[in-house]
Amino acid sequence: MDCMQTFKGLGEMLPAFLLELGRNNSREWFNAHREEYQHYVAAPLASLAEMLAPDIALLDNSLIKRLSRPQRDTRFSKDKSPFRTQMWFAFRRDLPNWTEYPAFFLEVTSEHCRWGMGYYSARPATMATLRDIAEENQERFLTAMAAATDRGFSLYGDPYKRHPPVPAGIPEEIVALFGRRNVYLSRIMDYDPLLMSSEFASVVSADYAALGAMYHLFRMAAGQLKPASFSLISP
Repeated sequence: MDCMQTFKGLGEMLPAFLLELGRNNSREWFNAHREEYQHYVAAPLASLAEMLAPDIALLDNSLIKRLSRPQRDTRFSKDKSPFRTQMWFAFRRDLPNWTEYPAFFLEVTSEHCRWGMGYYSARPATMATLRDIAEENQERFLTAMAAATDRGFSLYGDPYKRHPPVPAGIPEEIVALFGRRNVYLSRIMDYDPLLMSSEFASVVSADYAALGAMYHLFRMAAGQLKPASFSLISP
């Protein structure tokens, strides 16, 4: 597989392959079509990630690139399908507990492509700190959120069954944090000519840059900067 090839777009065969894999999710079928997987799925994702790596380094040069493997870990899952029908790459920390820190990601399925930034599994203390940061630095948080929403991103995250008390008078964008025990920003697009072209790399690069201000706030909440420094550090 030539993962270092120039990115020319995701290609119409990528979602088609994942759709067929979903219909024939077995080791026998995958092994018979392994070269197609490498060519249509793994190589385009790897080359796209490689193109984006310098832009990510400008935001945080401590992040590393990781491409998902096709095999699923089925040890603790009721679904014993051996292969993923969604593939992804991520730029994340090279730490055992990397899920507690914000990361950039891009995921493909047979139906759509999704990319963004956020926590895979934020600690409760991280979310509490993020809420404090947003409440105490409202203008900065709202500016970061506007930069993201202007590019088509929305805020997502697992909801609390019983959310923390919401202070009176804070903007709706900050209220949204109080309803979530995890948080990330994501943009979803169906497959269209843009995603199938080389121009898609420029779109994702600009989107990641637009998430930069929020990324730094997420980093602060995860404990990478002292609380006393929050209001002193510009995005």
